[in-house]
Amino acid sequence: MGETEFWQDNASYIDSVLNKFNMLADDTYIYMLHLDQNRAWFSETAKAYFGIQDTYIPDHYEIMRDLIHPDDLWEYEEELPKRIRGIDLDRELCVRMKGTSGEYHMFSFHTDIVRDEKNAETYLLVLMHNENVLPRIDALTDLYSHARFTADLEIEIGKKEPFAVLMIKLERFNNLNIIYGTDFTNQILKETALQLIYMMDENSAVYRLDGPKFGFILRKCGREGLLNFEQALRDKLAKGIQVNNRQITLKICAGAILIEQYDGKADAFSSKAAYALGHSETEHQGKLIIFNDEVCTSNSVNLELMKIIHQSVRGGCDGFYVEYQPIVASGTGRIAGAEALVRWRREPYGTVPPGMFIEWMETDPGMYELGNYVLKTALRETVGLLALLPEFVLNVNVSARQMEREEFRAEVLRILEQTGFPAGHLCMELTERCRDMPLDVIKREVEFFQGHGIRMAMDDYGTGSASSGIVLYAPMDEIKLDMSFIRGITEDAKKQAMVKSIVEFANSSGMSTCLEGVETEELQNYLRKYQATWFQGYYYSRPIEIRKFWELVQNGNGAQ
Repeated sequence: MGETEFWQDNASYIDSVLNKFNMLADDTYIYMLHLDQNRAWFSETAKAYFGIQDTYIPDHYEIMRDLIHPDDLWEYEEELPKRIRGIDLDRELCVRMKGTSGEYHMFSFHTDIVRDEKNAETYLLVLMHNENVLPRIDALTDLYSHARFTADLEIEIGKKEPFAVLMIKLERFNNLNIIYGTDFTNQILKETALQLIYMMDENSAVYRLDGPKFGFILRKCGREGLLNFEQALRDKLAKGIQVNNRQITLKICAGAILIEQYDGKADAFSSKAAYALGHSETEHQGKLIIFNDEVCTSNSVNLELMKIIHQSVRGGCDGFYVEYQPIVASGTGRIAGAEALVRWRREPYGTVPPGMFIEWMETDPGMYELGNYVLKTALRETVGLLALLPEFVLNVNVSARQMEREEFRAEVLRILEQTGFPAGHLCMELTERCRDMPLDVIKREVEFFQGHGIRMAMDDYGTGSASSGIVLYAPMDEIKLDMSFIRGITEDAKKQAMVKSIVEFANSSGMSTCLEGVETEELQNYLRKYQATWFQGYYYSRPIEIRKFWELVQNGNGAQ
């Protein structure tokens, strides 16, 4: 059968066929230019994303000019004519474009020339791929990724049918990582993923979240179905897995939410399941905690308070403020910098500890605004300290919500310019949830900020299987060891060996190190033998407001 027989009289359906293919390609949009007529055809998905009104348009060039970021327009104007002439067709073109939301995302253009020999017509075919969308498959386990989890949650909410969200975390995972190393624990995650895949059916799906956490969407599932599935999950993992000829028995913490009301967003439901998981781990010895039950029975969960804090973010971060904990030179104990830490206070609630809201906010889009507020406030309040401490460095946590957004780059540079804070005295710490981002994205963003003089640090190094991979792949300036390594170190040979090896690795790699959790003079003196760069902990000061921090600096000594 030849081409004519294949199409017969169905050529009129070509538009429909192209649009169907386009819909199957996530975050990729088709744009085709008729070079002889100088007209363009846009797929339905491209029209919807970019807000283009017509399918066939003669003024495509002006439309594209309005969509492309002004700073990238020169590249588009220089490179697209080359593609039209058949030059550099195999080379990717990347520019920022805005959709109907008004936000700019990075798009890669993939082009080729198509010729209709019969009608002597030529077309330029362009595939535009949204590079800001995170991968849908987890590279380590081959499970669906956190990004896919969020997308699928939105789909389930739209169905208006009851379902459940379950999250689990492997217990003692950090201990295994310390004892056996990252390669071993990565293999545990791979083997666990295989066991979980075998349990799935047409009404369930499993996802790799961050670190040793996994998520499940259980369709058409009520309370009894959730309880049965969770018990089957425990029984399956309790049988253990084989890794390098070792039998590893797996225990889990579990949190869930039953969804019967559909007026929320995916991030909100996800954060509630994560909150239940946290309570399972810290207060209930790993027992399954269902968020719906915690709302009704637990005084520790104040949903009204969470709602107020969320509204505070939307209202310009009203009620939030920043405290500062000194970072001192390990050899002298003198203040060398500080870490900025967010707090929230409002009557009649008083001061609310960040442990009650940060976990929620890190899964909420509002974390972008809150993180930027902390950055701007901290730089403005501490810039004057440079006159007293010329070598002062301010450490500020940045979340995945900030790092994954293209406009965050310009926002950081704008805040530096507004506050007059020197870029070389800012160190941005990547928090735990950043580890779920693709390594190439992390590397790209780290290199951008370093290119503008900003230091980059890996926070809580060693507490997750991804932190070592990030430090090896991305050119970090500093690693901060979590206080879990320091607590009890004087009596724990394994912790001593681990801290020694990490500090030696960092020193030989040109990275600075900060040991957190220094709470006594004796511990400070003991830790000095490891030759870390900085110390941080209650021995020097608890987090304090900027006025008291100024007083601490003027006293010239971090220890109290």
